[in-house]
Amino acid sequence: MGEISAGEPRKERPPEVSEVRIGVENLGPIGKGTVHLRPLTVFVGPGNTGKTYLAILIYALQRTFRGFPRFPFLSDYMHIAGNELPILDDEYETVLEKIRGDEKPFYFSDMPDTVRDAMLSALCNPGFSAKSLGDELERCFDVAEFSALIRDSSESGCTNISLRIGETGHANWSFRMTFSDSDLGSDGNIDDTVLIRDRLSRLDPDYSMRFDHFRTFLKANSSRGMDWKSVVEFFEFSAGASYFMPESTSNVHYFPADRSGVMHSHGVIASSLIARSTRGGLERFPELPMIPGVMADFIQQLIMHDEPGRWYRRRPVPRKLMGDVADFLERETLGGQIRTVRGKAGGYPELVYCPEGMKGELRLSRASSMVSELAPLVLFMRSAVGRGDTVIIEEPEAHLHPAAQTAMAKALARLVRAGVRVAITTHSDWLLKEIGNLIREGELSERIGESEDASAGALRPRDVGIWLFDRQAGEGGATVREIPFDRIDGVEPADYESVAERLYNRSADLQNRFEEEVARRRAPG
Repeated sequence: MGEISAGEPRKERPPEVSEVRIGVENLGPIGKGTVHLRPLTVFVGPGNTGKTYLAILIYALQRTFRGFPRFPFLSDYMHIAGNELPILDDEYETVLEKIRGDEKPFYFSDMPDTVRDAMLSALCNPGFSAKSLGDELERCFDVAEFSALIRDSSESGCTNISLRIGETGHANWSFRMTFSDSDLGSDGNIDDTVLIRDRLSRLDPDYSMRFDHFRTFLKANSSRGMDWKSVVEFFEFSAGASYFMPESTSNVHYFPADRSGVMHSHGVIASSLIARSTRGGLERFPELPMIPGVMADFIQQLIMHDEPGRWYRRRPVPRKLMGDVADFLERETLGGQIRTVRGKAGGYPELVYCPEGMKGELRLSRASSMVSELAPLVLFMRSAVGRGDTVIIEEPEAHLHPAAQTAMAKALARLVRAGVRVAITTHSDWLLKEIGNLIREGELSERIGESEDASAGALRPRDVGIWLFDRQAGEGGATVREIPFDRIDGVEPADYESVAERLYNRSADLQNRFEEEVARRRAPG
């Protein structure tokens, strides 16, 4: 089991965005790789090298730990890991006085030993966090056992998954999961993280209200003991709010490939599921076909996108920020608007496309595949995605004209600037070239001293990570490595240039042969 790191004397660290590092070994096609998630993370490489596997793993990890918070969300396991935690009056009074002070930070090590042990047990015991992640992997990948995800040709016969959350040069907490056909193991560590910063209540009204409520709760229970699960829940909130980290309440949204097909059929799917949800329906169709959890979640969000409160967030969605991104997509790529209509009162909502300059509207089945691909992105920007959320998109360039692909790159950059963490898989050279231009624009803005808002779409090099998935001859599975940004070449993988060179050489060779044949036929005799 992990331990609290002793390290150097404690000191407050400046507010910084959490660093997220995910490592994998022998997961599906992936042999080995470690990815540092940036505000914009891009996965490139040939097909069947594991890009989608890692994208789905990111989704499953975020659902398991409720985002990537700077303090792990483990209160859900407290009643299991801690059982009935003994109440020690001396420790309780010490904690109470430290929290009441509100004049200096409150650290994880200031919690009673029994509570720290229970939280570490929840993180490290395979029956808690690791089992929850395994269940989520089974659901997301639609496999009967998560051991089915082990790379077939791996020598060790097991898969390793690691997650590290921290700040620059410092890990707040970490988690590691190892599984084989017959075994499941896990380990982790929680560093001596600041749980409550001093005098924060003066800066954040929402935090002030919760903090006052919490102190009232402590006072009311001072003679009866402490509800440790409630205390830990408050600290989880505090650890996010104390650095104003939106990840503490973040949601994750997955946009799978073939969105256009789903958009054309999700109404039929919903109707079919409703028909089969009754007892008679189940008796008629005893064996229901399954779909991967990422696809099921996507369809469910489509069906329920316009119902208030469906996103379970603790803060309102900043409609202006996300609405601006949706407007940009409609203006620069769609040439029209996406709207929701209902045929009858309370009827199933249908998405329609309203082209610019035309009266009336088109059902998505009559619109181009480009419209069907982008419609859910526009829809979610307006109804679901908020600051601090993560958006994962498979092949955002699908069915887009090259000019629209470059506009998509600008839309992704705007999402990043609005505070959304974005991860994509792509095969588009056009998309990557425009991302390179946006990084150059960001560098130029910093060099000439423009304000952060000088360009809504500019990107800083440190905000972008391009990761190449590649299968080398003789290596066990695909490897994952970062492609550094080059001011001259941008972020283009080397094999893209090789393909372009082969195409050019073939074109030149065919042209030379054609000219030689013409010259031969014209030659006398």
